[in-house]
Order: sequence, then C-alpha cells, then structure tokens
Amino acid sequence: MRTVDFSSIIVIYNFLIGVLVMLSSEKLAAYAGHVHKAYSERIVRLTYVSTFAFGACVTVLSGSIYILFHLLKIGS
Repeated sequence: MRTVDFSSIIVIYNFLIGVLVMLSSEKLAAYAGHVHKAYSERIVRLTYVSTFAFGACVTVLSGSIYILFHLLKIGS
C-alpha cells in the first residue's frame, strides 16, 4: 500500500489558490471600488496591485517549496 503525502497536496492547493487570486485580482478590485464610490479609483488601483502581489507571492513561495522538497526527495 502506498502512503499519501499530504504536505505536497497542501502546497499544490496553495499554489492553485495563489494563481486564482492573481487571475481574479482585477475583478476583486472592481468589487472593492463599488463598495466606496468616493475613492473608487484609488481603491481599485491599490486593491488590484495588492491582491496581484499577494497572489504572486503565494504562488512563487508554494511553487519553490514544492520544487525544493521534490528535489530533496529525489536525492534521498
């Protein structure tokens, strides 16, 4: 019977969530702009940049962790 590596599954899910946040950052920024109409332009710009940056950081971190531990597993 083969054991399941739950840590790699969690890292892959985090990678996918990061990619989805990056892709939906423009839509999330538009929704944030509709909440407060007075500062809509500023809120949209800041929300777009911050959600895209957060998604990119999660994606890069998860991808590098997965690749690093996969290489370490191959070496042993």
